[in-house]
Amino acid sequence: MTELGEVGRPSVIIRKYANRRLYDAGRSRYVTLDDVAAMVGAGTRVRVLAAGSGADLTRQVLAQIFFEGENGDGLLDEGVLTRLIQLRHHPERGVLSRHISQALDTFPRPKTTGGEVVAFTGGPGEGPARARIDALQARLRRLIGEADRTRSK
Repeated sequence: MTELGEVGRPSVIIRKYANRRLYDAGRSRYVTLDDVAAMVGAGTRVRVLAAGSGADLTRQVLAQIFFEGENGDGLLDEGVLTRLIQLRHHPERGVLSRHISQALDTFPRPKTTGGEVVAFTGGPGEGPARARIDALQARLRRLIGEADRTRSK
């Protein structure tokens, strides 16, 4: 089913069955995690619901897509991932989540064609994408450090 998503973005609802298969009812076809990743990469808002109960599984599926895409040269290094896991039950994790979201908003959005990233948008002099990712990781480390200091007070 396709509907109008937030801020006018198209939205697709995917049903996830017990056998782990994903079904796009709007297109009447089964899809793969790679298909869902391509939809998200193209700017489509995707919601994944359990076929039987209707429970929202979107976060779990998006996390699975993200972490299956992480390899030796992934977006987040081991130290950042370790700290994020350690902080997942922190009482002020909502603040950390907002800071991470704000940090990501400063990173240029990728331009896509048919789900394939072709370049990052941004003004002149913003440097290569890897340098921007490294800067984002450094900012995440600082935010995590601030959360640690707040927790220890």
